[in-house]
Amino acid sequence: MILSATDLHFSYNGRSVLTEVALTLRSGAVLAVMGVNGAGKSTLLRCLNGILRPQLGVVLLDGRNLLAMPQREIARHVAHVPQRSRETRLTVFEAVLLGRKPHIRWSPEPADYRRVETAIRQMGLEDLALRPVSELSGGEAQKVVIARALVQEPKVLLLDEPTSSLDLKNQLEVMGLVRAAVKDGNLAAAICLHDLNLALRFADKLLFLKDRRVHALIRAEAVTAEMVREVYGVEVLLVEAGGHRVVVPMGDPVGSKDGEGAFHGVPPEARGSEQRGRAVWSNS
Repeated sequence: MILSATDLHFSYNGRSVLTEVALTLRSGAVLAVMGVNGAGKSTLLRCLNGILRPQLGVVLLDGRNLLAMPQREIARHVAHVPQRSRETRLTVFEAVLLGRKPHIRWSPEPADYRRVETAIRQMGLEDLALRPVSELSGGEAQKVVIARALVQEPKVLLLDEPTSSLDLKNQLEVMGLVRAAVKDGNLAAAICLHDLNLALRFADKLLFLKDRRVHALIRAEAVTAEMVREVYGVEVLLVEAGGHRVVVPMGDPVGSKDGEGAFHGVPPEARGSEQRGRAVWSNS
């Protein structure tokens, strides 16, 4: 299953948000969508599943025009996990069962219940199945939303900041569960993230948005400190720690008022020691 977007343009009330955006999601791979606040990350995800209709451009799902499909049909192939979920008194089991809606005609069948049970086990929620979602912790509630997406039996998974407001342990656990689901189910996934370290650890590729356009689309291992500085305006080091590449910020943001910018408080011998990458960021 491949989902691709070509030359996407989207505006809110005449204000351009996305311009000439192109990407491809492939089965078995995680794409992290990165960028500063307001870069258009969430808007891009909503364009990819037809919630928003771009003014220009094409979104194809296995060669078919996704934007011409009814929303119910899209939901059979593409699952979207929004940034915030509504409070509900439904139990975990009932909330996850809602994900079967695109496949149910009149009432759930035994196969629907079996898929719900499988997704609940996959997210480690067995002991909470009969608890109201409103009584769960943030990490537990996020797993419920992901389980609901998985019971749609999608081929494409779109997640908007799934680790937002979670503590470190739950961030790692949720991202690990998502990556395992993508690899085990051969799904294609795009995940909006703010945390570069999570992206480098769990994504196969990173797409950086800047000034409404794709600034870089590159494999995780090829991301450079210069690229991070260009997108976020922060000087960083990229180092190896525990078998993973880690982003370490260096002082204040670039262009800060003290005149030293990102190197404020950094010893002279440490400045510029990071490896620089190429000026044109493209890696396929």
